[in-house]
This record gives sequence, structure tokens and C-alpha cells, in this order.
Amino acid sequence: MSIIGLDVNHVPFKYLDEYINAPDWETLHNEVCQGIAKAEWNKKFVSSGVHKKWADQEITTTFMDLKNRLTKDQLKIFVSLESTDEKIKFLNALTYTPHPFWVIFLRWNKRVERTGVYNKAVPEDCFWTPNAKLFPSLVKLIESMPFEGIGRVMFFMTEANNQTVPHYDVANDDQRAEKPYDDFIWLSTKPNSKGIFVMDGETLEKVYPDPTKKFVWWNEMDYHGTDPVDHFSFSIRIDGKFKPEARAALTAG
Repeated sequence: MSIIGLDVNHVPFKYLDEYINAPDWETLHNEVCQGIAKAEWNKKFVSSGVHKKWADQEITTTFMDLKNRLTKDQLKIFVSLESTDEKIKFLNALTYTPHPFWVIFLRWNKRVERTGVYNKAVPEDCFWTPNAKLFPSLVKLIESMPFEGIGRVMFFMTEANNQTVPHYDVANDDQRAEKPYDDFIWLSTKPNSKGIFVMDGETLEKVYPDPTKKFVWWNEMDYHGTDPVDHFSFSIRIDGKFKPEARAALTAG
């Protein structure tokens, strides 16, 4: 399947800069970095929709064949850990783990099914976390965005020299075919940092957004990911429901 895009012309990216008053980026970046320093981090990974070419580079591969890869003492520790986050952190500290990937939730969605992808853009299913209090200017900016309701809000943080493998945001092709793509805005306060792309699943050609734009949207059912960079990088994704007039303008061909 080639790029689906966001309108009848299969445009891979749309931009919301005209709908948002640009902040003082330096001030916002400084506050965001302070918030990251104080916030609770979770260890996460892309566990679904990974393109088959990158299947052996996804972090879940490190959970396979542990009886042969870990010593008895290491396996005992692994089994004793309660959460998936703890297990990932342990393996990441213990041995090479591909694509180490951290997140901070400012708003989180209650689970109506295992993956959490079906209601991440449903405002009434989402709630602010204590982390949000650490990012007052960012929250103010988010509340000024052209949403009629805000869903999940999270930071994606990638350690140096690691990619986000190309994937789409559901578990399999059947879900990809039936689930509508969600409204969201993606941004980073760290310039020239995240190399986000949308990828043609057949040709593997990567398409990048306009570097002069700050507030980006794409079809999450398209393969997408980030290129590795030589420093810690992060981005922010705000899911929700766009105001009708904004969505109509954005999806017009």
C-alpha cells in the first residue's frame, strides 16, 4: 500500500501553523526541558504495525528466547519484575536493546481495550496526569489549539543514535483498513532534532514535512517513524478532535 495521505490527493502532511499563535519558542523550550527533568518517564515501544523490513529491529524482539539469552539469575530478576515498563528498563540496562524509547504522559486515556489506540483521541476518555502541572506554558499552548476536545497528550523521547522504526498505529492490516485516522498535532520545541517522516510501504520512499512548519499532522495509518540523530530528541503529540471548520479546511483536496 502506498501513502494514504490526508485528502483525495494523498497529501502526506498538513500544517496547522495558521491556526495557532506561535509561542516564544526559546522560553517554551526551556520550560519543557525543565519539565522533562522533573516528570515521570515510562519506557515504551512500537509494538504493532511495524513494517516487515524492520521486524527484527523492534524492541519486542528482545523479549524472545530469554531462556537462552539470559542467565538463570538474570531470568529470575526479569520474571520478578511486575510491569512491562520495569521489564523493558531491566533489559535495556542489562544488554543491547534496539530502539530505546521513552514517553511522558500529560494526558492519558483510560483503557477500553488492550492497545489504547481506539480512544486516544476521545476527549471524555482522557485525563490530565500530575506531569501536566510541570508544563504550564505548554498546556496553555495546547488549550489554544484548534481542538474542540483534547485527547491524549504525550512526549516521545528517543535516545541518541536510535530510530523509531517505520510503523502504523494499529496492530495489523485488518485494523488499518477499518480504523479511521485520528486528529492530532505533532511538534517539537527542539529545532533540527526529530527527523519525522511518512513512508511508502511498497517503495520505502520517505517523505519529510516542510522544515519551516512547526505544527504537523499526518495520517497515522501511513507508515511513519523518525530517523536517528546523534543526540537525545523528543517530540510532543496532542490527540483530540479538531474544530469542524479546521478539519474541513485541512482535508479539502
